[in-house]
Amino acid sequence: MTANDRRTAILNAILQLLADAGLDGVTHRAVDKAAGLPQGSTTYYFPKKADLLVAAADHLATLLAKDCDELQIGFADRVAKQDIDAAIDYVGEELTIYAATARHLFLARMELTLAAARRPELTGAGERLNAAARKPIAFFLTLIAADRSADQIDTCAGLIDGITLMHVTGQGPKPTLAQVRAVFDAVL
Repeated sequence: MTANDRRTAILNAILQLLADAGLDGVTHRAVDKAAGLPQGSTTYYFPKKADLLVAAADHLATLLAKDCDELQIGFADRVAKQDIDAAIDYVGEELTIYAATARHLFLARMELTLAAARRPELTGAGERLNAAARKPIAFFLTLIAADRSADQIDTCAGLIDGITLMHVTGQGPKPTLAQVRAVFDAVL
């Protein structure tokens, strides 16, 4: 395993631990165990817990940006091959799939965002993560509703985020295409 592979395994393990056990569950030993690495490996790469959390936030923001790029390509493809309604449905379908398949990333984002509100060493991490997570929704709304204000787009992104949060925390049903479509229609 290369050094880069070990570092990625550590960062992915941190995200999973954040989702499973919260911030208190992230210790160097727990990360080593979750990553399947010898004890002390995490400390070598990230000497302090704050270093772990900052690196995890950056890693998660990168993952979210990659997801956004893939969604944008799919959206453009649907518009080109079908129409804007098919593209909107595509976005809704992808959001509902994401809520189910990337639950741990959503929970890790929430944990890191809360930690950033309380820990000075994480200042800015919450804003970066929320911007990365909301970027696809803002992108789609800007394309399909160019005359809408930033407040309307932020409201829509917040509603979608809230629906997803309720689901991943066990407080609500899995988001449906109809819910996502209703949020988009309300803004449009």
